[in-house]
Amino acid sequence: MKKIFAIDRIEGIYAVCISDDGQQLDIPRDKLSGLLVNDVFSAEVCGEELSDIVPMPDERDRRRARNKERLRAIAMRSRDKK
Repeated sequence: MKKIFAIDRIEGIYAVCISDDGQQLDIPRDKLSGLLVNDVFSAEVCGEELSDIVPMPDERDRRRARNKERLRAIAMRSRDKK
């Protein structure tokens, strides 16, 4: 089954990856060559194994922009309450 993951954090030799449906997998960092925290990728999932890992930089950038806008909106609401 194909899923989309984001790298949540690095813990030692593992990248903690969370799928859009909330599944968490600890993947050896060397299997995710060149990907960093907050990068997004798609992969074929079979149990706890990933294959066909494809980076998704456009999706990463879209998510960053959406989160930046959310933070801006929260800051504006907070400022308006003062």
